[in-house]
Amino acid sequence: MKIEKLELSNKKIKYIAIGFIMCAVIFILINYLTSRANYRNTESIELAKGTINYSIADLNVIAMYKIEDGEDVEITEMPGNGYQINTTKSYCYTTNKEEHDTKVTLSSDKDGNIVIGNLKKGSKCIFYFEEYIPPTPEGMLAKLNEAKTKTGEEKFTTSKTGTKFDGTDQSGIMKVTGIDNGDNGNTLYEAPDNDGTSYFFRGQANNNWVEFANKRWRIIRINGDGTLRLIYQCGTASCTDTRGNNTRINGSTGIAYKSSPDNDNTYVGYYNLGKASSTYDEAHKGTTPSTIAEYLNTWYGSNLATYDKYIDQDAGFCNDRQKVTGAGSSSYDSGTGAGTSATSYAAWGRVAKSNSTRQTQLPTLKCGVSATTATAQETSVEIDNDAYKRDLFTKTGASKGNELLQYPIGLITVDEILLAGGFYGTANSSYYLYTNKSYWTMSPCRLYTDGYAGVFVVYDSGDFGSASVTSTNPGVRPVINLKANITFSGGNGSVDTPFVVAT
Repeated sequence: MKIEKLELSNKKIKYIAIGFIMCAVIFILINYLTSRANYRNTESIELAKGTINYSIADLNVIAMYKIEDGEDVEITEMPGNGYQINTTKSYCYTTNKEEHDTKVTLSSDKDGNIVIGNLKKGSKCIFYFEEYIPPTPEGMLAKLNEAKTKTGEEKFTTSKTGTKFDGTDQSGIMKVTGIDNGDNGNTLYEAPDNDGTSYFFRGQANNNWVEFANKRWRIIRINGDGTLRLIYQCGTASCTDTRGNNTRINGSTGIAYKSSPDNDNTYVGYYNLGKASSTYDEAHKGTTPSTIAEYLNTWYGSNLATYDKYIDQDAGFCNDRQKVTGAGSSSYDSGTGAGTSATSYAAWGRVAKSNSTRQTQLPTLKCGVSATTATAQETSVEIDNDAYKRDLFTKTGASKGNELLQYPIGLITVDEILLAGGFYGTANSSYYLYTNKSYWTMSPCRLYTDGYAGVFVVYDSGDFGSASVTSTNPGVRPVINLKANITFSGGNGSVDTPFVVAT
């Protein structure tokens, strides 16, 4: 038999090669599209508050725990309603959970959604879930009481009236008739704010100490949205200073509220126009940080930025720039609130009338009150929405206020001082805001007939009054608001055992 060699034509070889190439391309394309679809597919985990958005190919949940009575109980299914993720204890990582350079971050956005940052393919996550307490002032009060009972202390109680504090009448008006320098035990007092009912400390307040960010603070109040408002007390985690330079972040050196010039209404603003103004709106819608705002921004960046996820971005700071008539002499009543026009501002009308100190002073925790006469302030706390948006200083991206702040930090107000136990025209060396050192508030007083802008200051004596914004005698005591979802790892609020914010 003759064996012949089988030969293929060049044309057939070409067709076969093209076929192989097309099959390979189709295979690669299908595999790519399938894997890409898996990578891009996202799902949401439904929780009591918000969701976790994640990519299946990126996220590997290797353990879940439910916190019950302080114990971590391992679970196999994510809990639903009634629970929220604990972003303090929960964490993700890529290769080694001890290597912080590859650690994935967990935080919450303003809508309550869990945000997973620095996410990489193959990230491994361990989630902790805790019972969901709604962001209400009662919820924050419950957390403080829980911390107190763990140390054997009695719980806080609340009251609508107190010493020299007449509470709130049917119109929402609060009345203070004098200082409070007493030890009010475990009592917190009630007052309405823009978000609901606020609970504030008054008098000596020996149980409102807080340790946070390696510093000591005092609680001013629980805000109506459940956040916790703190004022700086001293600069280490174990300090106990109640008097002297250590109670101010600037120490012994004072700082101007607004460096020269001071001869324009705009300069009573925490942020201002940065130049002379010609109209009221122009004067009070400026976006230039005051000297003290810049100082606080710098301090926040150096001291609090790493704790930013515990500090609320929405709860603001009221720089009440509503004009008021009938508080001072008649020369102020025609003021335009712009340029060098002599003008009185709302906080002055709450402590004075007809240029005389009120015997009954009228604090309010509502920002943007529409009453524009000293008499109207005695019967109305209705809100002017434009004034509220203009004067409530909040961080950029906040859900309310003017969204002008670089960082969520500000100063105390005259109204908070009145409710804490201060009284315009009377010294008080025995309430918790007294430090024997002067410091700025955030409340405008007047553009004086002498041509300078004045903002209220707490004096060395514990009294408060006006100072030119260029004065370098007062110091700075920052105010911040902690988020409603913070937790406490211990403490009862005393100077020796402060509430410790879990970070």
